[in-house]
Amino acid sequence: MHRLIGRSAFFTTTTLVAVAALGLGCGGGKPAEVATGSADGGTDKSDRADETPGNSPATDGGAAAEKKDECVGFDIGNLEDMLLKVSCEEPSAKPDSIAPIDLKGKLEVKVSASPTKTTPGGKVDLLVAFVNKTKEPLVLHFKLDPVPRFELEVYDAKSKRADMPTGPTPPPPKGATQPPPSEPKSARITIAPNGSARARMSWDAVKMKWAPEKYRGTPPERGFPRAPAGPLVKGKYIVKVMTPLVGVSEGVDHEMTAPKVEIEIEK
Repeated sequence: MHRLIGRSAFFTTTTLVAVAALGLGCGGGKPAEVATGSADGGTDKSDRADETPGNSPATDGGAAAEKKDECVGFDIGNLEDMLLKVSCEEPSAKPDSIAPIDLKGKLEVKVSASPTKTTPGGKVDLLVAFVNKTKEPLVLHFKLDPVPRFELEVYDAKSKRADMPTGPTPPPPKGATQPPPSEPKSARITIAPNGSARARMSWDAVKMKWAPEKYRGTPPERGFPRAPAGPLVKGKYIVKVMTPLVGVSEGVDHEMTAPKVEIEIEK
């Protein structure tokens, strides 16, 4: 037994000496590194300096990074596009079931026109802005059916609708059908402190007529279809934007859900 141990120790010592001599004989060998190499292939720890906490691929932009909320913004330039994001929908909340909240002094809704004066039949660009007047995030809810609708109502100097056709609404054309109504949904956005969200649309200074030829295929949410019927006459008009904003309490003028602007038609 002692003879076997002695011969084994002699063999091991001889082998190590031979390996060391072989490394020195090859020129530039580093026996010390052979002895201290790691078990995963001999990679030096200095080669892993970029894997320290904060630089590791797993934590820098990886799955652990916080996902950005697509429904939050400070300067929301296209409100309609944000409301159409699936992540902004509220599957469990119906527009009519959202309890109204008093946002007086917190939310300002205004509409501006460019230009404010136009010619009969001229085109005016409208910009609706929802402004967060507070230093806290402000959550707003909007109705979708299935898109957010910003409808216009136009009134003349006598507070009479100037954009509605004359006469009663005609019956549907014989044999014409409309698609089934969409199920109303709601979507929410969050405006950052002192931020705003904006929606754009345009208005043509024209009268309207009933358009039964457009009845087929028109969503019932839009009502009976209409078509231009010549320019509006000279005068001052009030253009109201009926926004899809829901869940707010307001006065009889609907200053939050239906902001208005005065536009003058001149020769």
